Amino acid sequence: MTPADVPFSCTCGRVHGVIHDVAPDRGNHLKCYCKSCQTAARVLGYEDSLDDMGGTSVFQTVPSKVSFESGVDQLACLRLSHKGLLRWYASCCDAPLFTMPDASWFAIAGLNMKRINPVDLTAFGNVVGIHQAKSAQSPPDGFKDFGLKRAAIKLVWRAFKALIRRDSGAPFFDASGKLTVKPRVLTLQERRAAEPEKKIRATY
Repeated sequence: MTPADVPFSCTCGRVHGVIHDVAPDRGNHLKCYCKSCQTAARVLGYEDSLDDMGGTSVFQTVPSKVSFESGVDQLACLRLSHKGLLRWYASCCDAPLFTMPDASWFAIAGLNMKRINPVDLTAFGNVVGIHQAKSAQSPPDGFKDFGLKRAAIKLVWRAFKALIRRDSGAPFFDASGKLTVKPRVLTLQERRAAEPEKKIRATY
């Protein structure tokens, strides 16, 4: 498949940009069902960005493939704890945008695919991995993780190539490797209040 440039935007449209070079073999199209992603969606008021089992669709690429056309000044960052992942969102409407580790040298940007505008998943291909299936809400029998080892190998390889290219992680990190925005870190009480309750699929 020929790589494509795919537009994304926050809900109100003040933050918008393009993910470049999108193709099934140029990133990882994953579904994450972890409790942390579900909690973050609840904190930001975007539970509707989750699927019916609490999953988040993510496309993992590198920051150099992300360009903002407007709204960089609206970028904000959330952490569920002091050591949690960086969860970038649009401060104008709280729409979740990207998730990534707190390390400019490990340059990975996971786009929340609900931000694709207009919605067209063709360029991303099929889901190649499921993460934390055990935390899914009311999962069917036999629902489990898959594809994570292969996805991790591809992830590390992309991060290594980005390091060789001296991808600084901009605009999320500055040239010295420091975050461009001070994250909001949830208190333990805030995090626990937003954590989802596990739902079990009814059987008859």
